Amino acid sequence: MARRSRRQNLTPGEIYKGIAVDYADFDNKAEKKLLKKVEHPFVSYCKRLHKFAKGIGKGSKFTSEYQDAVDFLGWKLSANEFNGAVTLTFVLSLVLFLVLAFLADSSPLGQILQGFLGDPLIAKAYIYVPAVVASLLITYIVQKFPLNEAKTEQTKALTFVPEIMGYMIMSMKLVPNLEKAVEFAADHGRGKIAADFRGAIWDVQLGVYGTLSEALDALAYRWGKYSEEFKRSLMMVRASVLENTEAKRYQMLDKTMQTVLDSIRNKMEDYARGLQEPATLLFYLGVLLPLILIIILPVGSAFSGQPLAMPIVLIAIYNIGIPIMVLLFARSVIKQRPPTYEPPFIAEDYPGIPKKGMMKFGTTQVPIIVAVIAILIVGGIGAFVLSQEGLPPKSLVGDSFFQIIPYDKTNAEVLEAFGRPETYFDDDGQFFQEQLRVSNEQQARKTLIIAQQEFYNQPQNDITPFALVFGLMVTFAVAVHIFLRHKYIYRRRVQEEIMQLETEFKDSLYILASRLGENKPVEEALRHVKSFLPNLKVSDRIFGRTIDNIQMLGMPLDAAVFDPLYGSMKNVPSTIIETSMKLLIDSVQLGVNLAARTMISLSLQLSNSEKVTRLLSTLVSDITNMMRTMVVFIAPIVLGITVALQKIVMRTLASVAGSSFVEGDIKTVEGIAL
Repeated sequence: MARRSRRQNLTPGEIYKGIAVDYADFDNKAEKKLLKKVEHPFVSYCKRLHKFAKGIGKGSKFTSEYQDAVDFLGWKLSANEFNGAVTLTFVLSLVLFLVLAFLADSSPLGQILQGFLGDPLIAKAYIYVPAVVASLLITYIVQKFPLNEAKTEQTKALTFVPEIMGYMIMSMKLVPNLEKAVEFAADHGRGKIAADFRGAIWDVQLGVYGTLSEALDALAYRWGKYSEEFKRSLMMVRASVLENTEAKRYQMLDKTMQTVLDSIRNKMEDYARGLQEPATLLFYLGVLLPLILIIILPVGSAFSGQPLAMPIVLIAIYNIGIPIMVLLFARSVIKQRPPTYEPPFIAEDYPGIPKKGMMKFGTTQVPIIVAVIAILIVGGIGAFVLSQEGLPPKSLVGDSFFQIIPYDKTNAEVLEAFGRPETYFDDDGQFFQEQLRVSNEQQARKTLIIAQQEFYNQPQNDITPFALVFGLMVTFAVAVHIFLRHKYIYRRRVQEEIMQLETEFKDSLYILASRLGENKPVEEALRHVKSFLPNLKVSDRIFGRTIDNIQMLGMPLDAAVFDPLYGSMKNVPSTIIETSMKLLIDSVQLGVNLAARTMISLSLQLSNSEKVTRLLSTLVSDITNMMRTMVVFIAPIVLGITVALQKIVMRTLASVAGSSFVEGDIKTVEGIAL
């Protein structure tokens, strides 16, 4: 009775959960979980901000442009949530940056900036104005994000449209069934188009649309505002089903593919031509602007009295400001590039490469950070010794021997050569005291500054520690190079090997399809490809291993390829090869003739994708070659010459500036310099 009462208290779910069925269809491994659609991070951001102040943005409406972008992206985002998030972003970012600016102004940094600029109001403007500009910039990015995201998907469509239409046309040629073609393209395609195809199938199954044709119509017109070629090609594929003969259907499908490729080619050409203006602007920002500033800043500093040529200002401009600005602009330009090819992803735990954070050193592995620290220590010591001794060392060859890298002179050594004490140019030194006897304090200090510039700008009197500074810079650059190289070089080598396999696999598909077209079994066709192309790595690694698994281990074709332990695709992270082998396995089950036609269609599809990739590379080659030449050769030469001339400019300006308010002092300075 107790057992019966316990059973009566069980829920239906608990009763069915206790049923054990020894059948493959009910195996737990075959269960498929219903996954919830992941919300875009930007949508989550807007919704979370809107919850804090639901009244902000109330009653807002999207413009037609924003409404089209949100509908196209499939975001569940209302106008109230979006506008409220934009407003709150501006308010919160403004408060945050103003607080940070206040803390910076109250810190020693503010005092230092006031000392450099000399005017408290100008110093505060340098702190608070960038805070307001940063807030406006972040707000602008948030406001334009839906439009930019829609434009990004439009750019990706230049690659995904011919790819997914190729899969759809391939399926239509094999079996003239629209539902199967859409499902096939959704399974093998990439990007938002493939996701929308899966969504169209789901909508039909849920009853949102009566037929798949209605769902495709809605999909075509939704994409039509961003990709007209996809809209036209989808309608042509649908129309091919109505053709009464196979020849006419094939002709229309081929025409559809050609239309897509021609349209993509035109858009690629427009994209390449559109790159000229941003590429030129990038050249101005990254090459010409540094060259111009290195001339203007010393001149402006000399005439305005502002510390524009101070080392901290130059570091902020050349090492922080310009690189960040150029990097952000370059990323925005590259982001517009259609993703014609996605290289295979190599995981950090890929077999055969060193463990994460390790590098090969002979036959052993050592931590990369240890090598970096060793380089920094050795390089730092070497830079210090080079600064003190030069090359060859002065302690071994003497001061009169020519040095390839001269040692860094000190202030005491330079002044001692002219019989002056080390404190000669100090604020209360001998030179200043001498000038006080013939002029007032203000003129004496100006004369002191001019004398210092004239004296130390002489090449033989330069006390800049070039050997130490550049030695440390080279050491740091070598350490960063070693770290980045050994962090990625091993994965990059594997990636290049897999990319070579993909290229060889594309070439071998036609041979495989030819043998299958002769009604030969798939094992014999694979063996023929291996013997016909013996020098290719793909013949041994993919085809040869598959044949060995079938013959020696008795595996079926599916397991011979995709078995997690012995399959030929083990440790081959290539989407192209994996998808192609899945197509081969699926089509062979329907007959070798159908498999041959599938492989031929796949070969043409991969060839079309490769054409698009080569086309883009050809169209942008002129621009990229020009920028590479400028960056590698012309810019360093021009910048080096400009920097070398900077001292001459400074000496001239110092002489001109000094002659305007001090008569006779230049002769004194020149006498000291000589």
